Amino acid sequence: MNRERAETFLRLLAESQIRAPQTRQQPGRRSPDAPLITLPVKVARVAWALVAVGALEGETAETILSEVEMALAARLLPEHGPSVTDPVWPSSPVAQRFPLLRPRVYRAKPAWVPVPAPASAVTGSAGGPGRYVPLGQMILFHDQAISGELDLMSYAHTATGARVVATWRARDPLGSQRHIVPPVDQFEVTDDRGNGYDLRFSTEGRPESTCDLTLDPAPPGDIRWLDITTPGEATARVDLQAAAPAAESEVSPVELSPGEHLLTKVAEGLLLQVPDLPRDPHVQAIGPGPLPWLAAGLGDVIAALQTAEVLPEDSPLPGRLATLCASLRVSGHGITAPPALDLPEPWLSLLAYYQRRKPRQTQARDDFAGLVADLPELDGFRLVLLGLHHFDHGGTWINALAMGRIPDHNGALGLDMVFPLSIWVHDSAGRWHAARPVGWYDNGGEYLLTLRLTPPLPRSGTWIEVLAAGRSAKVRTTVPLRWGYQS
Repeated sequence: MNRERAETFLRLLAESQIRAPQTRQQPGRRSPDAPLITLPVKVARVAWALVAVGALEGETAETILSEVEMALAARLLPEHGPSVTDPVWPSSPVAQRFPLLRPRVYRAKPAWVPVPAPASAVTGSAGGPGRYVPLGQMILFHDQAISGELDLMSYAHTATGARVVATWRARDPLGSQRHIVPPVDQFEVTDDRGNGYDLRFSTEGRPESTCDLTLDPAPPGDIRWLDITTPGEATARVDLQAAAPAAESEVSPVELSPGEHLLTKVAEGLLLQVPDLPRDPHVQAIGPGPLPWLAAGLGDVIAALQTAEVLPEDSPLPGRLATLCASLRVSGHGITAPPALDLPEPWLSLLAYYQRRKPRQTQARDDFAGLVADLPELDGFRLVLLGLHHFDHGGTWINALAMGRIPDHNGALGLDMVFPLSIWVHDSAGRWHAARPVGWYDNGGEYLLTLRLTPPLPRSGTWIEVLAAGRSAKVRTTVPLRWGYQS
């Protein structure tokens, strides 16, 4: 890694962009990445990329970008602008015409900060390992005001407590659905030893109609079952011993440079943002939208990573990105590497899904599946999958528990490295699905995490293979699906 060359590259790029004719135009609307002046996309993107791989300090990048802003603002001032001694109020026409120079805030530190995993994140009750049980069981409830169901996906017990991950539906007596909280305060819960528990309802870090039901107080770590009595229904027994066979994980080494890891995440971001491709075969490029914006400046990012010696000259990633952009008919990326033909199988599967232009055929009706997969630690990060569900209006989610790193919501211009792993799901029909985090919540050192699958998972699947990859290793785990609604 050559930090001196990285800084020099960014400064030279910034100078060239300041002198470019297009920087003479008036500034655009205020944006999160440039509150006063719209920075050139290439400069901001290269700065973020170099910081993300550790080749440039955040303070240095902030200084350079601030200098670019001030230089651009100076070029926009008229020859006979207002005197610095003249009072200029924010609402005056002068203040609206000319940008004010103020310190900018550029949060350019790495998106995930490694920290030692707290004991509560890696141990269960009584200091033992966490306990995770797939359920796949539906429980009904009803009274004079409400009726509905709880779909229990999994049971998880760690030192932060014991919880059941579930989805729910509630209806009024006339049958119309209502997004209201189930009456868990009326549920009676006892274990095999006669101990009683209250349920604490929480939707933090979960998508719509998904919740965590935490047992209060925390039960012993070796309880065999829970009896749950709901209003208007008989007692339902939830078996906590009927765990699925332990999934065998295949761990293999991966040698990715920091630059290759970043470009892999960029490629996955492009795939996840693809709209339906135009049906007209004569259309050569996708119109205004997220893809051209996300791809802009990638050629400069690649050059910067190679200059900083964090991306090998013979890396296949630049060529694969060029092929991906060509397949999506996206121009303006600036990648000069020749296109490569060896795209990863998951990328090809997702491209085929878009090319079919029939995405709704994979939508499934409301359903849920008991699923548990405790993945081995990758690059100091551990992930536990705790159930799968989807809704008939589209979308499949996997609920998870993350441990070992602290998320810092950070990203610039669409290149987001919030999640350190690449997660793909291979279904029993041979299709690949990209898993992207859509929300998480800090639960005392553990993070309640939700992954959304693209495209949605078909209901016909009987198992899934999870592929999780970091910089140093990747793991494959096959997990059976225990569907809650039997066909």
